[in-house]
Amino acid sequence: MTTEEFDNDRYEDFLQHFLRDQTRIFAYVRSLLPQYADAQDVFQRCSLTLWRQFDDFDNERLFLPWACGVAFNEVRNFRRVAGRDRLQFADDLAEQLADRRIATLGQRDLRSAAMRKCVEHLKPTDRELIQQVYEQKLAVTEIAESAGKAVQTMYNRLSAVRQSLLQCIEKRIASEEALG
Repeated sequence: MTTEEFDNDRYEDFLQHFLRDQTRIFAYVRSLLPQYADAQDVFQRCSLTLWRQFDDFDNERLFLPWACGVAFNEVRNFRRVAGRDRLQFADDLAEQLADRRIATLGQRDLRSAAMRKCVEHLKPTDRELIQQVYEQKLAVTEIAESAGKAVQTMYNRLSAVRQSLLQCIEKRIASEEALG
């Protein structure tokens, strides 16, 4: 394998990991910084640092926790440089938030997968209602009007479907955790 082929493989490997987890890395950074613009700046620096340090990444480990460690260091550097001219979290609070956020990042994937499965098992009319509200972003009043139903009836149905989904998701997660 030539150096160029190795570099291309390494680049593709990095992109695969990074593109899969970039939203969660940004959410992690955002949870540690109160200002959205600051989180964007730090995320951009973090992205460059991740690429520059990717040769240090051990493929036997998970990418997301490694990336969040790099991101945490970028947040710390930002906070140190920003100093006292801005509202900042105390260091111990920032570390607590960082630890909690890493713990919840994995649960997000589990919840998303459970949600997809639970939506698949809804009755077609309930699945359509969920899609209209959350994917098509239609107002419940519009949905009720086009279905020829009372608005309150649609709100009641949506509430019942949400409750059903919540119960289904919680059961699926509990069974996954029991297996895992």
